[in-house]
Amino acid sequence: MGPRIAACSLLILSHAAVTAFGQNWRGAISGAVNDSAGRPVDGAQVALVRLETGKRHTALTGAQGEFVFSQLAPGAYRLEAEREGFRKHVQTLTLLVNQEIRLELSMVAGARTESIEVTARREPLKTESASLGAVIENRQVRNLPLDGRNFFELSLLVPGAVPAAQGSAGSVRGDFAIHLNGAREDANLFLLDGVYNGDPKLNGFAVNPPLDGIQEFEVLTSAYDASFGRNAGAQVNVVMKSGTNGVHGTGYEFFRNAALDARNFFSPSGEPKPGYQRNQ
Repeated sequence: MGPRIAACSLLILSHAAVTAFGQNWRGAISGAVNDSAGRPVDGAQVALVRLETGKRHTALTGAQGEFVFSQLAPGAYRLEAEREGFRKHVQTLTLLVNQEIRLELSMVAGARTESIEVTARREPLKTESASLGAVIENRQVRNLPLDGRNFFELSLLVPGAVPAAQGSAGSVRGDFAIHLNGAREDANLFLLDGVYNGDPKLNGFAVNPPLDGIQEFEVLTSAYDASFGRNAGAQVNVVMKSGTNGVHGTGYEFFRNAALDARNFFSPSGEPKPGYQRNQ
C-alpha cells in the first residue's frame, strides 16, 4: 500500500469515527406488529410523527411484522400502524436521549377507518441496554431550583454521584464538579449534542450551555456501550433544544440580595450583615 492510499484510508476512517461518535445522543424505536392471536402482520404501514415539528417517518413491516426507526432526536412522538382488515393503531410516546424503545403492537380486526388509541405509559424497566444511569428530563431542568443556574448540579440526582471533595482542583477553581462511583472528578466525559465538550485544563465543561436551551441530559454511570469512552468516569450527555413549529422564547432574571438573607449565626452581634447582591 502506497503512502497516498494509506493517508486516504486513514482520513476516511477518522471521518467515520467522528460520525459514529456524534450519534450517541440519538435514539431508536423498533418493534413488531401482531394480530390479536399473536401472529405477525406483514405489510402493515407504520408511521412515526414527531409532535413538535410534524416530521414524519414511514416503514412497512416485514414477514415477521418487524419495523425500526433509528437516528431519532429525543422528543415526543406519535406512532401509527394500519393495514387493510385491521383497526388503526395509534400510540404516543416520549423518546429520551440515547434511548432505544422496543414495542409490541397488537392490531385488532375491524374497519380501517376505526382506530384504537393506546394511552398506557411504558414501564421504566430498561431492557434494551446494559448501561446504568439516569436522564434528567426537561421538566426537572426547568423547575428544580439551581443556585447560579448551572444545570450540572442536577447530576447529583443520579445514584452514585457525590460532590467534589473540599479543596479539590474543581472546587478550588470555583466550578461545580462531581465524582461518580469512586472515579476522580476529572475522569468524567462531557458531550454536547454528541460532540466532545471537555475543558482540557481540569476536564470540566468547555461550553456550559444556557439552562433554557437544554432539552435534557443523561448521566451514564457504568457499562455504557462503545459509542462512549475516552474517560472512565460518568458520561454526561447533553442535548440542546431544536426548532419546533411554534415561535417562542424565554426571559428570566436570577436575583439574590443580602436584604433577603439571614445573618451568620457565628458573626458578632454588632457586625452588620455582609453585602451580597447578584443578578443574572
